[in-house]
Amino acid sequence: MDEFLKKFGEKVKEYRELCGYSQERLAELCEVSTNTINSIENGKTFLTYQTLKNISTALNIQIPELFNFEVKAADENNRLLHQIIARAKNLTPAQQKQVIEILKTFE
Repeated sequence: MDEFLKKFGEKVKEYRELCGYSQERLAELCEVSTNTINSIENGKTFLTYQTLKNISTALNIQIPELFNFEVKAADENNRLLHQIIARAKNLTPAQQKQVIEILKTFE
């Protein structure tokens, strides 16, 4: 079980870093303590189903992706896309529209 918890924690950390979140920010988004996120990432504890759902929502991924230990979270292109999506989620609708207009200039 320890190896499973370690791999799971590494996956959470990998996606958290892709999103550009600190442990404190992820904890805030998931409504848990920073110590809880730290313990999960270090493979010291597992989590409740509700916390699992909150983490997947905060990281903008499906729950099964956290259990896919065979594949890295993303290659370079997908990593960048994941970061764009994660950051765009925190923008107001007006700001999101501005981002879309900026992206259209690259077409």
